[in-house]
Amino acid sequence: MPAKRYRVAVIGSTSKGDYGHGLDTAFQNIERAEIVAVADDNAIGLQQAGQRLKVDVRFSDYREMLDRVKPDVVCVGPRWVTERVVMLQAVAKAGCHIYCEKPCVADLASADAIKTALEANRVRLAMAHHWRAMPPVQRALAEIRSGKYGRVLRMRARPKDDARGGGEELLVHGTHWFDLMIAIAGAPRWVSGHLRVKGCEATKSDRREGSEPVGPICGDSVMAVFGFEDGVIGSFDSTANTSPASRRPINSEQPKPIWDSVYGLTVECEDAVLQFRQPGDVFVYPANGVLPDFEQLQWKKLWVEDWHFTAEHQPRPIRQGWLSLGNRTLANDLLDAIEKSREPLSPIRHAMLITEMVQGVYASHFADGRRLPLPLSERKHPLA
Repeated sequence: MPAKRYRVAVIGSTSKGDYGHGLDTAFQNIERAEIVAVADDNAIGLQQAGQRLKVDVRFSDYREMLDRVKPDVVCVGPRWVTERVVMLQAVAKAGCHIYCEKPCVADLASADAIKTALEANRVRLAMAHHWRAMPPVQRALAEIRSGKYGRVLRMRARPKDDARGGGEELLVHGTHWFDLMIAIAGAPRWVSGHLRVKGCEATKSDRREGSEPVGPICGDSVMAVFGFEDGVIGSFDSTANTSPASRRPINSEQPKPIWDSVYGLTVECEDAVLQFRQPGDVFVYPANGVLPDFEQLQWKKLWVEDWHFTAEHQPRPIRQGWLSLGNRTLANDLLDAIEKSREPLSPIRHAMLITEMVQGVYASHFADGRRLPLPLSERKHPLA
């Protein structure tokens, strides 16, 4: 019996979140999938997407596309979350499985509505958390779970700390790290959050919009602590405009710094420290803390032969195409999840927990930093 060929449709919104991080091309060059239609409410963007995807079936209204094309899978590409709930509800009602750009949503009430729609229509959702797709990361996660590095003790996430640092980074880049924390340590049990604006405690009057519509945010500096099972602690800290690029004056004659940001996840285990760095590389240090006075202790990179090298054993230019490689891996994983009736690598369950973590930071801060249990009983965002 021939393998099923999945009919894939793409939703984008040019100038309103576009197609995310290349989600429109995620199912290209996948043998068991065919992109059959695209929708974009921007006429020029729709024409360009159709040409890019080599698709003649084009719609200005994604609802019409769902009704007329009846795809098996839909890529929901816009980065903006303003239409996320109604869009995902419509896709789920049409019975389509979903590959969705991050972040999922801005608040728990929205997340609850999406989860209800998915369950009612028995469809699966995979979030575009590209880090989960990287072979070195998958290998590191498997080794951590196997106990190779001893018990997990602490996890510390750092974002890019550009102009988005603080509250916006908590959602925009925190979503990747929280997804990995959940993969490592399971569901978070409690949260304690602390937000500041220009060195002072953030208040609800500091609410603002981000550089893109991703829901209400506040704080140019954030410190968040999460508790997981077995005493594992996770943390996220960010301060805006502390990366080298953001501090370097425009048109500066000073040489560019050799490093760009601290963007990464550090996992401290009993016998090693693991550092996750872009583009999905993992480095291992053979102690449960970095000890610069012991020169015999050195970082070692986790090499994955067929990922880092070509068949001729030449270095593969991963930085130029890691997002497309990640998209393809996650797209294939979603199809596997559909066929095997299992969760995708980054499922709606993770998206729900990530939203709990982000909203919990705000809820805790505005409760004087008290440690709050997760899941939260209050589903309305404190800044709503």
